[in-house]
Amino acid sequence: MRKAILLCLAILFFIVKNDAKAQDLKTNVGNNKELDSLRKKEEGEKDSVIFTAKFIKYTKMAMSRDSIVLLPLDTSTYNIQNYSPLLQPRHPAITTGSVGQVARPLLYEPSKRIGFDVGFHSLDYYALNPEDIIYYQARAPFTSLYLVSAGQKEQYFKAIHSQNIKKNWNMGVNFNRMDSRGFYSRQRGDNLNIAIFSWYQSPNKRYNMWASAIFNTLRAYENGSIAEQTIFNDDYVKIDRKAEATNLTSARNLYRKNTIFLKQTYYVGRIDSATATNTSVLPTNKVTYTLEYNNDSYGFFKDELDNNLVIPKALDKSSKLGINSVNALDAIYTSDSTHLQHVKNEFIYSFFLRAKNSTVIKNELKLDAGIKHDYYNYTSLGARRDGVTYENRTFSFQNLSVIGALSYRFTSNIDLNLDVNQIFQGRNAGDFLYEAKSRIGLGKAIGRIELGAYLQNQSPSQLFTSYNGNHFEWINSDLKNTKVANLSFGYINDKLGLEAGAKYFLTSNYLYFGTTILGLNDINVKPLQESADISLIRLDVAKRWRFGKFLIENYLAYQKTDNNDVLRTPEFYTCNSFSFDLNLFKVLKTNIGFDVRYNTSYANYLYSPAISQFYIDREATVLKSVPVVDVYLKANLKRANIFVKYDYANQGFLSKGYYTVNRYPMPDALLKFGLTWNFYD
Repeated sequence: MRKAILLCLAILFFIVKNDAKAQDLKTNVGNNKELDSLRKKEEGEKDSVIFTAKFIKYTKMAMSRDSIVLLPLDTSTYNIQNYSPLLQPRHPAITTGSVGQVARPLLYEPSKRIGFDVGFHSLDYYALNPEDIIYYQARAPFTSLYLVSAGQKEQYFKAIHSQNIKKNWNMGVNFNRMDSRGFYSRQRGDNLNIAIFSWYQSPNKRYNMWASAIFNTLRAYENGSIAEQTIFNDDYVKIDRKAEATNLTSARNLYRKNTIFLKQTYYVGRIDSATATNTSVLPTNKVTYTLEYNNDSYGFFKDELDNNLVIPKALDKSSKLGINSVNALDAIYTSDSTHLQHVKNEFIYSFFLRAKNSTVIKNELKLDAGIKHDYYNYTSLGARRDGVTYENRTFSFQNLSVIGALSYRFTSNIDLNLDVNQIFQGRNAGDFLYEAKSRIGLGKAIGRIELGAYLQNQSPSQLFTSYNGNHFEWINSDLKNTKVANLSFGYINDKLGLEAGAKYFLTSNYLYFGTTILGLNDINVKPLQESADISLIRLDVAKRWRFGKFLIENYLAYQKTDNNDVLRTPEFYTCNSFSFDLNLFKVLKTNIGFDVRYNTSYANYLYSPAISQFYIDREATVLKSVPVVDVYLKANLKRANIFVKYDYANQGFLSKGYYTVNRYPMPDALLKFGLTWNFYD
């Protein structure tokens, strides 16, 4: 792998060298009078258009809520080394190993979901959703190729192609493939995302249609952690990582998430244009209809007689299959799966009231009123090797929700937004999410303030309510809805490169997975609900420093909760980046630097493969936390961006290894090579 990287760097060196020579040649030709007439003749011909990134604009669903905002492509090398969804500087995650494995947030970030939830989210980091799809307006065909390689340890390939089949109709496709084998046996994460998308806008810009078909296959092989738990001790005799014995040898979790998405909007009445905000088209009345179909499945499989150190012994299913059934107990074969079909229909009418022919948007009132219908079909299956099922349960139901939003823009610098999402009929009637936000601009030099608050009432996930698998079984009909109250304050000063904020969370009836026996290796995980309220305060500070060609970026998060036994999260987390800009060969814009991540020690989570859930134990084992340093080099050459990165470069220096999940060691130091290349023709 290192030879391949050196070869790529050598090729890049010669390209840069030849490009620099070409620049000198152009200068020499410019001074050559014998070629002057030929150049004039050539320049007199009709110029051909050289397409670049400026001919490509894009939008996302989040940017089309009121009006459609188009943004230019970001072709810089900023943050390209942090491509992994688990290593985002401000949203770190814990995982059982390499990228592609199950994960959950390191910091406290409660979900704002309401309504029916199946309960499986450990692989959500790698799924492509309708909100993630980027829709383009491309005056020329646009293709982007992205490759990251670390040999068989980790490979990631991403391809995007988009082009206008008509002036106002764009189509495209996404292809993402991540295959990470990891350092230890059965630590492979194999993810595939395919999306076909289209955006049509009528010539008069009144009608818009966004459509996408998304197919996710997320496969995580499970090793149940390695058997030896002292591999980072000084007296441990190191062997090849692949030779380390694991607790499971055939298990895996498989998620399939397929989505058909269609959203249509039509502007009724007068249409205004904003002269100061990205030339957006501003409607006065808008009708929105969204149709979404999801077909998801979640399955755990194993075919081995394991040591029952991470998965409990198989349960006797004679009550389901009969006392004399040969299938009543099977300690070797497990095939548990959950399937969910979901159809969503949403209709929203939006009304805008603003002054006519105003160059500055102020005193603008917006009102949204809508209704949403959700249909669910749920199936849980538990099967033996011969196809006999000990679990085959299906039920269907519907939810009706009212959706509302009220916003008022006092000036271009001050606004207030209120959102309401309330389920008023159906299985999850009573669930709601009320949210308020306000933005107050104080000027470019002073910055802006962002205020927020929300109140959430969410039904327990189906996985918490009932489950019948080969190793776990429970029915909890007395669980209460989880309630979250949040207040937030943020201060942003773009001129100073400063962001600071504070968040307060009050969580009632917190749900989690855990064990109840102290002093034993208890793996009989079960759903638990905390009766006492849990408070957590979180402070965030981010600062960007520029000293000539030096760039320093600091991020610090502080969290304090009154219930560390249940809500396990580190008190401090920080991510810091130090880099230096330089130009090589006059044409290669290069950035050299390193990132440092660290969080304080805390009682880490454990992981149960059979239900794909993180859980806490009463032992509350605190594992040592160490700084992790990644060194990188990034460069830009015309349409290509490259990076070379050495993860965990400080391994061996005061740190032999580390854990983010109890019993699951994180990857060793690893050299990676990345390349992104854009084409505009």
